[in-house]
Amino acid sequence: MSFASDTSATAKRVDELRQYMAKQVLGPSGDCVCRKLGSCRRAVLFDRRGAARPAVNYAAGQLSHVGRHYDLTLGGVACRILVIAMDTARLRGGVSLDQRSEEVMESARLQFNDRNPHMQGVTSALRLALGRAPGSDRAGEQLRLSDGGKPAHVFDAYAMANLRLCSATAGEEKKSLSNRTMSRNCLPHLTATVKILKPTLCIVQGVEVYQTLADVLTARKQVAPQLERARLAGVDTLIAAFTNPSARGVQRWAGLTNSYLHATVAPALRAAHRMMVG
Repeated sequence: MSFASDTSATAKRVDELRQYMAKQVLGPSGDCVCRKLGSCRRAVLFDRRGAARPAVNYAAGQLSHVGRHYDLTLGGVACRILVIAMDTARLRGGVSLDQRSEEVMESARLQFNDRNPHMQGVTSALRLALGRAPGSDRAGEQLRLSDGGKPAHVFDAYAMANLRLCSATAGEEKKSLSNRTMSRNCLPHLTATVKILKPTLCIVQGVEVYQTLADVLTARKQVAPQLERARLAGVDTLIAAFTNPSARGVQRWAGLTNSYLHATVAPALRAAHRMMVG
């Protein structure tokens, strides 16, 4: 079976997502226009007693990545893959869709071992979801398309949306202050993103992310360990739920030698691949 992509369909999705985000999250001038921004900032800037937290950094408006070949098919079957993570944990605000995609494609140009732990995990997840084995070889990251054109990198054939579209840290160690208030306030933006992108497979990274999604998950049916069929924000899809690749200890799956990658992530995503394309 061969890969193909509908770049015009993806462009329409990106345009629709851009219009939504311009009205609800990040305005044309680069300012965050989210109605919940004040609520999120208060939840971060002050502790439960109402005392101001010192040295707090807050970056608002960090949008998603949608690869040019997101509307990917394999043997004519849709393989629209959406990775859902928590947040960027980076203090750069006003990041547009185009800027976020530039960042992701910069990572694509790096060797596997030079990517950050999160993107190493994304690489392995995409390879598995597309019927390949984890690895550090460049060839395994390239998709030959049926039109005979230039091969597409796997990072250009998926979408990545964070649950939280802002990041907050404190102190010189940049400890994350992102919290459940931010998750709850941002969930409608993720819901809108899912409705626009209509993924056939969602790879969820992080236990708290998965728990938050439960509010918009219906018709759930477990089909394999870590894998279920469900309706996410009204979209029928497969949900593969894992820890964050950069998690500590035995649940870490950045790199290629971690047992969690091979014992938990790989079987679930191989099953997802079979269910997507038959």
